[in-house]
Amino acid sequence: MRDPLEHEDVELAVNPAGENGSLVWRLVRSAALWAVPALFVAALSLILFYRASTYKIFDDPLVNTISSLIANVDTQPGGDSLSLSSEPIDPSYQRALSGRYWVIGELQENGRLEPIVGSKSLYGATLVLPSTDAQKIRKQDGTVVRSSAKGPDNEPLRLAAQSVIFPGMGEKAVVIVAAADRRPAVKAVRQFSMLALGLLTVIGLGLSAAIFMQVRMGLRPLFALRERVADVRHGRAASVTGTYPKEIKPLADELNILIGHNKEVVDYARTHVGNLAHALKTPLAVLVNEADGKRTKFAKLVSRQSAEMSKQVDHHLRRARAAVRGQSIGEKTSVIGTISSLARTLPRIYRDKDLDIALSIPDTLSFRGEKRDLEEMVGNLMDNACKWTKGKIHVQAVVSQEVEGRLQIIVDDDGPGLGEDEYETVLKRGMRLDEATPGSGFGLSIVNDLAKAYKGSLNLEKSPMGGLRAVLVLPSLSET
Repeated sequence: MRDPLEHEDVELAVNPAGENGSLVWRLVRSAALWAVPALFVAALSLILFYRASTYKIFDDPLVNTISSLIANVDTQPGGDSLSLSSEPIDPSYQRALSGRYWVIGELQENGRLEPIVGSKSLYGATLVLPSTDAQKIRKQDGTVVRSSAKGPDNEPLRLAAQSVIFPGMGEKAVVIVAAADRRPAVKAVRQFSMLALGLLTVIGLGLSAAIFMQVRMGLRPLFALRERVADVRHGRAASVTGTYPKEIKPLADELNILIGHNKEVVDYARTHVGNLAHALKTPLAVLVNEADGKRTKFAKLVSRQSAEMSKQVDHHLRRARAAVRGQSIGEKTSVIGTISSLARTLPRIYRDKDLDIALSIPDTLSFRGEKRDLEEMVGNLMDNACKWTKGKIHVQAVVSQEVEGRLQIIVDDDGPGLGEDEYETVLKRGMRLDEATPGSGFGLSIVNDLAKAYKGSLNLEKSPMGGLRAVLVLPSLSET
């Protein structure tokens, strides 16, 4: 049967490289990856459709003007000249440089139209077609060709041109061109483009906000589950409670099973350690009793080694119990309550000294662990300070600024202190720098081992008060 104290090392791949960040933003970003391109394609399609429609509406009057001119052309006998029975009725063709023009003429090689007859709006000028469009007009007899050119007033023109051979002219073709200033059409397309992009941007932002709210609403049960798990870890609840959707409820149930299993393992380990302590201490007590009062060399050796073994057993059993408690869930201890009790007790023990113990500890600060361990760690530090102080001791507790979820308990005294080369020495088991001072040499070592069991640390340094400063770092809980 497997010992429940034997745990497998399990690594959870939480936030692997490249996948850090909020789950909400990850879902919103994945939705935006298709929504933004879709909106962009929609905007581009609308703009292109509107542009095509605008230019079609713009081109239709030009084509109609060409048809009207063809219908009203009269050829003179011999086909040497043309005349119009009537001109297009649009008054813009009568106003000089109005931006609307028509002309009937012969197309030159360079694209220039040699006018035969034209609108008064040309004001004696003519139109010049791009050479590529001029070639198309020559090759496509009877087909309307659309093009762009510069007008007499250097305005950009949209024009329609058609090559026509009239009766009596033989193979000689003339070109009829109707043109109009295209700036109004360009402006209309630009305004629509800006409007479409603006509206779709607003729609995109609104859609993103809606997706964000939808994701937040959908993940709200997970956020609630996170808070319930935090309540258990901080000791505010014994299990995960609440009502959850069917997709999340199995996770909550599994967490409760895991929490229950953790408590069972901790209880088993405590019982196991207690049984081991009893099994070891009883034979040691028998050995001590047998050797007690006897003056032989062997009895003294047994007595001395049994006492040392008892200290070692106490030390390792204490460390084992702390390691088990350090893995438990939901333990919480008030820092101010524990240290205040020690500050009242120690002056009674050291009555020969006029101790002045000052405390600077927030009422809201809690240690995430068992009270007896905090008492033992801080008690050893304060006891050590009482042994060496001249009279003043200052104990303060603060939230660690370096590591989240940690508190620092700092014990200062005004005693002789230690040299920097002695800090590491006094943290070793059984090491004492002054044999004349009462103690076993296990005090600071016990604190160091217990702190490590809680994933914390003990550091020694020079105190501003002149003596020794002990900085104990432990897991914390800030109550609000």
